[in-house]
Amino acid sequence: MRRYAITVEAAGTLVVVTTPSGYANALAQAVDEAGHPAIAGTIAGDNTIFVAARDGISAQSLREELSGYLLQGAA
Repeated sequence: MRRYAITVEAAGTLVVVTTPSGYANALAQAVDEAGHPAIAGTIAGDNTIFVAARDGISAQSLREELSGYLLQGAA
């Protein structure tokens, strides 16, 4: 996340992740392969990923967790 994601925002039942142009597919594949228990799946465009939270998981709580990954290792 920290390497490619620019923003992470909750939108209804989805989390929207933006990336630089051309990076969304690679990041979405990595998220899918990670098998996070709160994520049902992703849909990626060129610079945007929709992340679907599983039932019982709020988009806001998932956004908070994913946003935390952006800050890991930051000074």
